[in-house]
Amino acid sequence: MQSNNSQASNSQASNSQTEGGGKNISSLEVLLHRMMNRIRQSLELPEILTGTVAEVRAFLGTDRVKVYRFDADASGEVVAESVNEKSLPSLLGQHFPAEDIPPEAREMFLKARQRSIVDVAAQQIGLSPLDSVETGESLTEDNILFRCTDPCHVEYLTSMGVQSSLVVPILHRHQLWGLLVSHHSSPHQVTQRELQIVQLVADQLSIAIAQSTLLEQTRAQAKQEATINRVAKLLHSMTEMQLQQALELTVPALSGAGGRIYIVPNSFEAQVVGSGEWGVGNGELPPFEEHPTWSSWLNSQTATVPDGNQIWAIGDLHEVELPEYWKMFFSEKEIRSLLVIRLQYRSSMLGYLTIFRREINIETLWARRPDRDDPRHLLPIQSFETWRELKEGQAQSWTVGEIELAGSLGSHFAMAIHQYHLYQQVHGLNTSLQLDIQERKQAEVKISALNAQLERRVEERTAELQRLSKQNELILNSAGEGIYGLDTKGKITFINPAAARMLGYRVEELRDLEADATHYQPIFISTENKLMHVIAKHSQSDATPYLWQDNPIRATLETGAIQHITDDIFYRKDGTQFPVEYVSTPIREQGKIVGAVVIFKDITERKLVEKMKDEFISVVSHELRTPLTSIRSALGLLARGSLENQPEKSQRMLEIAFDNTNRLVRLINDILDIERINSGKMTIQKENCDATELMVQAVDEMRAMAEKAEINLELIPLSVQLWADSDRIIQTITNLLSNAIKFSPPGSTVCLSAEEVDVVDTKGGEVKTQKAKTGTTTSTNSILFQVRDQGRGIPEDKLETIFDRFQQVDASNSRLQGGTGLGLAICRNIIQQHNGQIWAESVLERGSIFYFTLPIGH
Repeated sequence: MQSNNSQASNSQASNSQTEGGGKNISSLEVLLHRMMNRIRQSLELPEILTGTVAEVRAFLGTDRVKVYRFDADASGEVVAESVNEKSLPSLLGQHFPAEDIPPEAREMFLKARQRSIVDVAAQQIGLSPLDSVETGESLTEDNILFRCTDPCHVEYLTSMGVQSSLVVPILHRHQLWGLLVSHHSSPHQVTQRELQIVQLVADQLSIAIAQSTLLEQTRAQAKQEATINRVAKLLHSMTEMQLQQALELTVPALSGAGGRIYIVPNSFEAQVVGSGEWGVGNGELPPFEEHPTWSSWLNSQTATVPDGNQIWAIGDLHEVELPEYWKMFFSEKEIRSLLVIRLQYRSSMLGYLTIFRREINIETLWARRPDRDDPRHLLPIQSFETWRELKEGQAQSWTVGEIELAGSLGSHFAMAIHQYHLYQQVHGLNTSLQLDIQERKQAEVKISALNAQLERRVEERTAELQRLSKQNELILNSAGEGIYGLDTKGKITFINPAAARMLGYRVEELRDLEADATHYQPIFISTENKLMHVIAKHSQSDATPYLWQDNPIRATLETGAIQHITDDIFYRKDGTQFPVEYVSTPIREQGKIVGAVVIFKDITERKLVEKMKDEFISVVSHELRTPLTSIRSALGLLARGSLENQPEKSQRMLEIAFDNTNRLVRLINDILDIERINSGKMTIQKENCDATELMVQAVDEMRAMAEKAEINLELIPLSVQLWADSDRIIQTITNLLSNAIKFSPPGSTVCLSAEEVDVVDTKGGEVKTQKAKTGTTTSTNSILFQVRDQGRGIPEDKLETIFDRFQQVDASNSRLQGGTGLGLAICRNIIQQHNGQIWAESVLERGSIFYFTLPIGH
C-alpha cells in the first residue's frame, strides 16, 4: 500500500511539475527580482517580510501567506501576513504554544530543511527534505513523497478553516528561525516548481534576516558607544565632574527605573547621587551601601568582572536568598531587579553604581479562544480566535549587552571619581603649601634651595622647549605636503622645503623675498604686502586670478573660518601651473587671530588618475553594453515566443547570444589581465624554454581558427633557448596570430617566423635590428619574432595607438570579429616584463607585420 502511494505521489509530483512548468517562467524571475530589490532597498525586516508574504500569496494564489517566527521557548508568533479575510481570518500578531509544532517536526525542519504540503481533503501530506538527516549533506533529488497525514494534523488544520497548506522552514545561522506558511480554504495543489520557487524565496528571507540582524547589532553598538561618549564627556569635563547629569543618562541607557552612585568617604563625607525612582531615600542615614550586610550579601552572589569592575546582575530578587533586612528594604521600594557595579580604580575601592528595575506586566496575544459563532471554525474548543494573557509582576532580566555597557560606564565613573579625589588632594596640598610659605618666610635657606630647584626646572624646561622647537622644525621640513605660514597681512612667516619645491623656489629665495618685500611693492594694489598671494599667483580652477579681497585665505585671516579648497591653481616660478588642494587654518593667540597656516599639495597626478578612471569606466561600460544588448534582444525574442515557428532564426538567435557571451568572457578576462598587470599582481614565472616549442604550440592552438577562416598558417621556427614565461609568450603569439587571421582575406597566408638579431635602441623610442654578430659588446643578442599577414593593413597614424587599451583600427568591424581592444595592450605589457619590445609595420591593402623581441638565454 505504501509503495502504491509512493508511486502515485511521484506521478502526481511529476504531473504537477509539468503543469508548473507551464506557468509563466518570467514570474519566478520577476518575483525574485522584486525580492532582491526589496532587500537591497531596505534593511528593515518587517518591511521586507510584509512585502514578501504579499508577493508569495499573489504568486501562489492562496488565501493566506504568513511568516511564523519561533521564540526562545519554542512558542511562536505570526510576524507578517497577507490574507484574504473573506476566506480566512487574520492571525497577525498572535502567539501559538510550543506544543502546536512538535519537537520532532521542528527537528526535521532544521536538520533536513524539510518542506511539507498537506491536502486535508485527501488526508495526505507531501514531504520534501533538502538535506539528508543522517549526513547533513544536500540531496541530489528534489522529490515530494506523499503519505497519509496524522488525524490530529487534519483536525488542527480543519479547525483553522484550512484545506491545504504549504510549510517551508526559514533558517538563520544554522538555527530554525521560523516558517514560511501558505494556507488555502479549499483544496489547492502545490506543484514541485512552485515549491522550488517558494524555497528560493525562503532562502532570500534568510539573507534578509542575516542583514537585518547585523543592522540591529550595529545600531545597538552605535547607541552604546554614543551613550558611553556622552557620559564620558560629562564625567571628564575640564570644569567639573557632572555626576548627576551622567547618571541621568546612564539610568535610561540601561532601561532602569532609577539609579544611584555611592562614593565612599575619602577625607570627606560619603556622597550619594540619585536619579529617577529610589535614587536617594528620604532620611536615609546612613546610605544602605554602608550597611554591614551589604558587602557580604553581594559577595555571596555570582559576579562578572568586565573592564576590572565587579558587576552583580540580579534579574529577579525573588529567586535569590536575601537577608531579612534587604528583603523588606527591596519589597517596600518595589524593586525587583538590581544591577550593581563596584567602582574600583586599580586597587582602590571608590563606591557603587546601582541601577534598579521595578516589576512589569507582560501581555501576550494567543490564539485558541472558543467562539461558536464563527462558521469557519469547525471545532469551537480548538478555534483560533484570539485571547489576551496578562502576566503581572514579572521580572526583567539583564542582557549581556546591558552588562557590558554597565561595565564600560562603570570604568568611566571610577576613573572620574579617582581623578576627582586626586584633584581634592592636590587642592589640599596647595592650600597647605601656601600656609607653610607664609609661616616660614624667614627660612631663607629653604627658599634659596627652592629657588635653585626652580632654576634647574626652568633650565630643563627651556632645554625641553628648544628640543621640541627643533623637533617641530624637523617635522615641518620632512613633511611631504607644502606648508607655509602668513601673518595677518598675508606675508610669509615660515615655509617648508616641500612648499618651496612645488613653487619652483629654494627656501632661501623665499626668505630673501620676505626680507626684501619692497622689491615687489610696485605690483601690489595697496601698501599692505600680500607677498605669498603674488608669488603663487593664486587662481581659481578656471585660471582666473583671485583678487586679494576675494581670496579664501584672506577670509581665514579676517574671520577665522577654516577653508578647504580642492581645485584651485598655483603657479611655479617658471610660469607653469598646477592644481592644488589646500586647507587654511587660523592661528589664534589669546583668542585673537594672529595669522594662518596653509597646507597644500599638488593634485596633478590625482586629476590624471581620475580622468583615466572616468575614461576607462566609460569605455568598459560601452564595451559591456553592446554584447549585453545583443544577448538581451536575442533572448527576448525567444522568451516571447516570436520565433516558435522559425527554428533556423531561433538557432541563429541562440548563436548570437552564445557568441556575445563568449565575447563578454574574453573582455572580462582581458580586463582582469590588464588590472593584474597594472597592479603588479601578474607574476611572471620564467624558465628555460625552446622558441620552436613555443611557436609550434601557438600555431597548433590557432590552426582550427585558421582553417575555419580559410587561412594558410606558415611556420618558420628557430630553435633557441629563452629565459621566459612560456604560457605568457604563447598567449602573446596566439593573440597576434588571432588578429592576423581575423583581418586577412580567405585564401591568404599568415606567417610566424623568428630569427636571431641584435637589438639597438635609438632616440625617439624607435627600435633597429640587425643580423646577430659575434664578438660585439654594444648590442643585446635577442630573438625577433614576426607575425606577417596579407590583410588590409593599418594606417600609419595608428601603428602606435593600437597598443593602448580599447584602441582598434575599426571598432565596428572589430566587434563583429569578437575583439575587445585589450589584446595588444596585454601583449605589450607581457613583452615589456620580459625586457623586450613590440611594434608593428604596415602597408595599406598589402598587409601588416607585428614584431617583438626577447633576450636570449638566462
